[in-house]
Parts: sequence; C-alpha cells; structure tokens
Amino acid sequence: MKGIDISNNDGNVDFTKVVADGVQVAYIKATEGTTYADGYLETYYSKAKQEGLKVGFYHFLVGTSQPETQAYNFYNHIKDKTSDLIPMLDVETAFNGLMDYALRFIAKFKELSNLPIGMYTYTSFLDNLDNRLGDYPLWEANYNNNPWNLPSNLFNSRIGHQYTETGLVDGVSTKCDVNEFNDGVFVSTWKLGWNQNSTGYWYCTDVTNKYYYKDSWQQIDGEWYSFDSDGYARKSTWLQDGGYWYYLQDSCIMARNKWLWIDGECYYFGDKGGMYVNCTTPDGYKVDEIGAWIQ
Repeated sequence: MKGIDISNNDGNVDFTKVVADGVQVAYIKATEGTTYADGYLETYYSKAKQEGLKVGFYHFLVGTSQPETQAYNFYNHIKDKTSDLIPMLDVETAFNGLMDYALRFIAKFKELSNLPIGMYTYTSFLDNLDNRLGDYPLWEANYNNNPWNLPSNLFNSRIGHQYTETGLVDGVSTKCDVNEFNDGVFVSTWKLGWNQNSTGYWYCTDVTNKYYYKDSWQQIDGEWYSFDSDGYARKSTWLQDGGYWYYLQDSCIMARNKWLWIDGECYYFGDKGGMYVNCTTPDGYKVDEIGAWIQ
C-alpha cells in the first residue's frame, strides 16, 4: 500500500488531495532527541485522521542526549494519539555507542508503552547495526525507485520500503518520501497465535516484540507446520527435508497417516509425515519409486 512520511520540512499538506492520490498511510515525525517535537505534529495528525488515513509516528535518534530521555520524549508526544502504524525508531546517524543507544531507547519505550516498535534505516547504513535488532520490523530506505527490490539483510521482517525521496504526491507542495508498506506495518495486524494477511498465515509468539516462527518446523496443537524464511506457513506444496518428501495441505497442516490425491496421483504419508516410496504401505498397497500408488 502507498504511504508517505512527512515532517516540518514538507510544510502545509492538503490531506484531502493526498488521499485522492492513492495514499493510504502516513508516518509523521514526532520527536528528535530529548526536547524537540516537530512543529507540524499536531496539525498533520488531526488532518490526516480527519481524512481517514492510517497514521504512525517516528523518533529521530541522536547521540547527544540519553536514549532513555529520548524515549520519554517520544512516548509523551504520541501517548494520547492513535497509533495505527507501528512506532518507528529512525536510526541513520552514526556515533559512538549507537547500538547501545538504540537498544536502551527500545527498552525504555517498552517500559512506557504497550505498543510494538520498529526500526527505520537506510540499506547503506545497515553495517552500523547488528543482529540484536534483527527481530524488529524494518522500514528500509533504498532509493532505487523499485518497490520491494531489496537485498537480504540482518532483519527478519521488512514491513516498508521507502523507495524515493523525490516523489510527487498531490497535496504535498515539496518533493517527498514515498513508500510501499505491507500489512505488517499495522499495530492491529498482530495477535498472539495465528495471524493472516493477503500473503498467508503466520504464527506470532510475542506480540510486543513481533516474534514469530520462521524457517522451521513447529508442532502446534498436535499438528505439524512448516514455516518459510519469511515466516509464512507453507500450504498446498511439497517440501523435501532430510531425505524425505512431505506435503503441506491446504490447511497448512503436514499430511500424515493418510493417502492424498495430488495432481492425479495418490501418495501415502506415514506417522512422521514422510512419503512412502518403493514399498508396501501399512494398509497393504504398493507405491513406486516416486511414491505413487501402483494401481
């Protein structure tokens, strides 16, 4: 979905025109450092909400004041507002102790708020960060003008791509940042247990930190599921693992102790889910070298 992020640098914004131009979400700069609040924060927020936009906020991290006091500044300026989008920590300036500052900011914000938090940074800045931040949702800036065409990195969940800083959006008088976001950007998207969006199903184990199963097998309520590297449960597909073939059904549940017709052939899956090959099944039928029932 199309989104913009705005600050005082963008001046007056006509949000009626912004919405008419297809924008669905807007991130607003809230704070920077310990004392600064963006002069347009209140105006942008009220007018964006009035036009039905989904709204979120970000804080610009600096190295000249303690991260705990910066977290207080951020929290105090957004606590009475509705955060439709995950609050973001904007990390794009290098200084000694950057990682320590980022982690301390996050820890304090979690103490103050029950909202999740994500990270905003540039692809070119990622070398300044490490995998202690990898489980937080990432909003990534990379001005390639090609949404979602991004290299893999240390983060496990990318929820936004800021693909240009010179975009033209009706209602914004300046050239502005334009983004594409997925459903993971919404605070309300995540709940403990199974979640679903337009791509598929995933399983959240910690709502606050947005932890979820990925790149693994998991047994849930007595059934086995396979989660891909993006965290989605595989469905309606074959999977080869450890020398055996498995099948993830339409329900995402691994097939076991049953016959299944798949693409015109019938296959048998054992107690541990592996497909029987070139043998006789427990109920006395023969399968060939690819596992298909010999009729």
